[in-house]
Amino acid sequence: MAEQIGPGSLKLVVACSADRSLRDAIEPTLRERCGANDVRHLHADTFLVHSEASTAEVRDWLTPLLADGESLFVVEFERWSARGPAAERDWLRNRGH
Repeated sequence: MAEQIGPGSLKLVVACSADRSLRDAIEPTLRERCGANDVRHLHADTFLVHSEASTAEVRDWLTPLLADGESLFVVEFERWSARGPAAERDWLRNRGH
């Protein structure tokens, strides 16, 4: 049975902290809001998510998890190029590309 992919767009979420890893803080929120099948951890504090939510909404979900001096970047994109197993080509293609 083919994977059911809902509407939405692909977003890159990057968090940054000089003092700690943010993965354990932000990954559960992304999985809860977007669904576990629509979140892929790329590296460190970087994720790909597929969601109907806007970039501002994703930012707003994660902002309360940040401490002073920590940063977050969320970008939506329609064109991409990838190489290597972390990018999961089939996962990306199933989400509109």
